[in-house]
Amino acid sequence: MFVRVGLLAAVSVFSVTSAMADDWTASKLRGQVLQLIGNQWLLLQRGDVVPDTRYVATMATGHVELTRGGETINLDPNSRIRIFDKGGARPFTTVKQDLGTVAIEANVENVQHFAVQTRYLAAVVKGTRFTVTVGKSGAKVDVRRGHVEIDDPTNQTHTTISVGQSASVDKTATAGTIEVSGSGNLPVVLDKRGEPVSALTPKELAKAADQAAKNALKAAEDADKAAGDLGTKAAKDAAKEADKEAKDAAKAADKADKAENDSSGGGKDGKGGSDNGNSGNSGSSGNGGNAGNGGSGDGGGNGNGGGGNNGNSGDNGNGKGKRGKSD
Repeated sequence: MFVRVGLLAAVSVFSVTSAMADDWTASKLRGQVLQLIGNQWLLLQRGDVVPDTRYVATMATGHVELTRGGETINLDPNSRIRIFDKGGARPFTTVKQDLGTVAIEANVENVQHFAVQTRYLAAVVKGTRFTVTVGKSGAKVDVRRGHVEIDDPTNQTHTTISVGQSASVDKTATAGTIEVSGSGNLPVVLDKRGEPVSALTPKELAKAADQAAKNALKAAEDADKAAGDLGTKAAKDAAKEADKEAKDAAKAADKADKAENDSSGGGKDGKGGSDNGNSGNSGSSGNGGNAGNGGSGDGGGNGNGGGGNNGNSGDNGNGKGKRGKSD
């Protein structure tokens, strides 16, 4: 069973004792790790203190562990964060994570309030060990110890995951919603009234993933045009990245379409063809699509018409068809 809610924006940890000093120290370090001082990226050394708001980034070979009392923040390669500490009667530590994988160990005896913010999700944790991974289109939280409460301040929904469970959100693969999976009894998501929130259907997920793929394709086309107009290296690099994201979005949409077809037991009809194989000539009906040219379709047929709602053109009625354009 999968539980889905909307996007979130923070991960929080609470305890009942006073906060530690707000100095984080690079206690363990290997490879190339940088810190942004002024407008320059400079090497971070073991033993360096990382002050508030300073960017810390690991390169492809870099890894660093930042410590403060009983708390640790571990950055895997290709990760980037900033730490914000707020003092006063109710101290508050926030790690703003842009990308990569960051593992947090928060000791309930030492932490007053601790948060990890990403663009995609939020989780409230109470004396726990957890990992947050942020990619280009989503984020994921894995719990290694304790419990993590997943909150959505926008929709005012929440759920709690425990050891061996994870919560993820991806703007293409999960239609911009959180998906909870893992071992044991998976929790339900509750709204602000305490009522269960319904999970998105495979059809709804496929529709959202298809739209995300179209948006990514349009963004790639715009980036390609900008690269041609500007001719700069930055514009060309942005165009390459946009093209890659468009391909990833298309793959995610294909996966969502397949999941929808599997859940319904066959392809659904689109304009001029079925999703899992366009209608062929004189073919008999196959499993998951229509057969073309007399061949039996197993997941897609040999289509002559235009693709419908993400219609596929099959390969001689056998195997999984190729993704087609919508009318």
